[in-house]
Amino acid sequence: MLKRSSGCVVVVVLLFGAAAALSPTSAPKAPCKTFTTCDSCLSNVSCLWCQTNLSCTEYPVAHLLPPASICTLSQARWGVCWVNFEALIIAMAVVGGVLLLGITVCCCCCCCRCQRSSRPDRDEEEFARRREEIKQRSDDRKAERRARHDEIRKKYGLIPDSDHPYSRFENE
Repeated sequence: MLKRSSGCVVVVVLLFGAAAALSPTSAPKAPCKTFTTCDSCLSNVSCLWCQTNLSCTEYPVAHLLPPASICTLSQARWGVCWVNFEALIIAMAVVGGVLLLGITVCCCCCCCRCQRSSRPDRDEEEFARRREEIKQRSDDRKAERRARHDEIRKKYGLIPDSDHPYSRFENE
């Protein structure tokens, strides 16, 4: 138990350390226009590199995507230099769609498994009910056969305690 809690503490400390390193209170960054290469521009998260005019500009945070007046999506770079913004958006959409599809499939499988696990109870109840019905019909048929056989035995005097007319003569 101690190993698990100490591992959690280490993870929390690392997360706080990473958050502190990325916090805006760290060393002030140079303005984006001063960077002349893609690598130096993208070292600052708030900068956007445009491949057409080889310039570094401030990322327009007011817009979700940078407008075409700043740079076209196929020529804009953000995060890494080797992937353009358009490919980044498509890749993120595909990954998000696959994750959403995977979660949906997992939920459906779990729901089907839960329904399947409750189904044998219903099947067992149905089987027991059918077995009881079959047993009841069998008992009814057995009683009918016994009654018919008893009538035949009475008719031919095979039952000694019966009230048929010839029983008096047999006992004398």
